[in-house]
Amino acid sequence: MKITECLIIDLDARELVDIYHSTRCALSLAELEVLKSLVNHVGEVVSKDTLNAAGWPGRVVAPSSLTQCMSSLRKKLTGQTDIELKNIPRYGYSLCIIEHAEAVTSTDIDNVSTFVKPASGKFKAPNSHRINPVKAKVAGLQAVLTPKLYRLIGIAVVVTFVAGLHFSGGLKSIVNQLSLLTEPDVASITQKRFSLAKTPSLLNAVQLDNQRKEIISADDVVENWFNYDNIFKNSTDKQLFSFDNGRYESVALCNEFNEVCIDKQPLNLVRSVNATTTPLDIQWLADTKLRMEQVTYNNILLDEFEPADKDLVEDVFRADVYYYSESKNVVRADVRLSLIFDSANRGKLVAAACITDDMLREISIRYQFSGDFKLTKSQVDGKVVSTFLVDVKERSFTSPQQISKESATIYREIRKNVLQNERMVIRQLYQDDDSGVWMLPLWGETMVWAHREQVSL
Repeated sequence: MKITECLIIDLDARELVDIYHSTRCALSLAELEVLKSLVNHVGEVVSKDTLNAAGWPGRVVAPSSLTQCMSSLRKKLTGQTDIELKNIPRYGYSLCIIEHAEAVTSTDIDNVSTFVKPASGKFKAPNSHRINPVKAKVAGLQAVLTPKLYRLIGIAVVVTFVAGLHFSGGLKSIVNQLSLLTEPDVASITQKRFSLAKTPSLLNAVQLDNQRKEIISADDVVENWFNYDNIFKNSTDKQLFSFDNGRYESVALCNEFNEVCIDKQPLNLVRSVNATTTPLDIQWLADTKLRMEQVTYNNILLDEFEPADKDLVEDVFRADVYYYSESKNVVRADVRLSLIFDSANRGKLVAAACITDDMLREISIRYQFSGDFKLTKSQVDGKVVSTFLVDVKERSFTSPQQISKESATIYREIRKNVLQNERMVIRQLYQDDDSGVWMLPLWGETMVWAHREQVSL
């Protein structure tokens, strides 16, 4: 199978053959099939799904398998200056052939044929083709200096352009847009019907495109729950959203769903996936929630935008999220999210959370960040996914001198993923007039079903 004039694939021997250098390089089966697929579509973008299907037919593999395969192929193509394997972010890969040599014309051939070889054995050009040594030296100097001059001019233009963007604030905006492209998108929202407390229920299992896809079982989400008949006894349908980020599994449940969520206090739960699955007494949790909600520490004013236009509407979302473990020391995150739209896809956002548990009854962990956002929307499995890219302008964090082992889980996540980032990506997966489902930066990305209110300013 021919790639270039000097490089072919020996399909029988499963080797990459360099004819010019007389070298052979063995290919794995996956490398062979992936390379064949790229060669068959030279200059085109081949999707990751197509390459995965070619290299590992009938198998489900981790995204890193294709990445490692492409890295290995690049090493084996080292030295092939006319071949380039390009990574097209979020789409796939492309094999490009670079043409270096110029075509030889008939005039060139005639000129070569005019050279004669005398008896001395040395070639001599006819008088009509003699070269002036002074002109040749000047031409050679120009050939060397001209590319360098162009490069210097090009560098100066780029530096001036970047400096102008930096001082005007445009560079930060461009970086924000590029960072959004590198963020994984919501790849799927898999729906599974099941019964909870003898009531029809629907699970929406969310996965990002950098996760390995697995078959989602609704029973796995609620298998450790018990003693919940009194809590979920109403006959209204129930709907859940779940997300597993590899460290924590979060579940957001609307107990009363009739085309829209009419539950004023949806249940939001988080647990560690690396710890032993702990049975959860839902009735005990409800009593604990009631006790913990008697005191609200998170009296954060979210209407601090001071907009010039008083006819704007502020969207305020509020939710309580509970982390549980085998210790029974429940950690509560009192979450507030506020948005004001300046246009259809731009506006301002404030996100805040107050974290408490039994050890932090009198004190709490608090954090808040705010900034301008840009909104993009996409359709995933019939649902509108809204992605907010937030350019963080202000942030604050308050930590107590002592925290519990359970609270330390969210303390570490906030310090790592919130306080050190100048840009935050927040996703909304569902919204009606009274509620919304969000992926918020708590225990990593945490699924939260929040109650919604609108305030006219």
